[in-house]
Amino acid sequence: MSQTSVSEHNNCWILTSQAYKSKIDCEWFSDTYWLNQGRLLGASSGRGSAWMVKSDQEKMMLRHYYRGGIPAKFNKDKYLWTGLNKSRSFSEFYLLEKMVEMGLPVPKPIAAQTCKTGLFYQANILIKYIPHQSTFAEFLNKKTDKSTWQKVGQTIALFHRQGINHADLNANNILIDKDNVYLIDFDNSHQQAPKSTWQQNNLKRLKRSIDKLTMQPYTQSNNTKWQQLIQAYQQEMKQNK
Repeated sequence: MSQTSVSEHNNCWILTSQAYKSKIDCEWFSDTYWLNQGRLLGASSGRGSAWMVKSDQEKMMLRHYYRGGIPAKFNKDKYLWTGLNKSRSFSEFYLLEKMVEMGLPVPKPIAAQTCKTGLFYQANILIKYIPHQSTFAEFLNKKTDKSTWQKVGQTIALFHRQGINHADLNANNILIDKDNVYLIDFDNSHQQAPKSTWQQNNLKRLKRSIDKLTMQPYTQSNNTKWQQLIQAYQQEMKQNK
């Protein structure tokens, strides 16, 4: 794993790779900072928001960690402190680094921030922007051939063979760029021993998101393509046996 550096200021810790050690401070984790410089290029929505920003060197995605489900109604972005390296941002940074070294198609982590107040913390992460045509979700209601679906299945299998359990595998967290497929947003994800139980749960979660996003005219076609995705997934999984 590449060398990293941790700096601390007023109960805020920043984790960076050595290449960014002297460049990043707390301001980099504020969308207002980038907006005031005219370097906030856009936003994408999900559970919370991710902002595309432009440094002097490259485009990046800045994401704040938000809670999901019922807890979010009472506490939108604070998590119980259990240690710095267990914070959502540091954990995701380390997992992304590991996956990059494995050669898996994921964004490169740039920096992570964790700020502690009392018993709780808030977190942000900066990752390298991946140029892409669209998300997989945007493909669902278009006339597309089966090859994209097959490539998605093969790509998921690459992660599962390495024991990567994606906690929120949905169609919006899959990026498509011509023949390349990437997975993003590994918040609360982890590596564990490959096992069909959690692997099938990943796939079921993806299928639910596809069904939710698919318009009626495309339902039958997408169900057929889903079977082709699963076949491609199974074939790729067999490569490891």
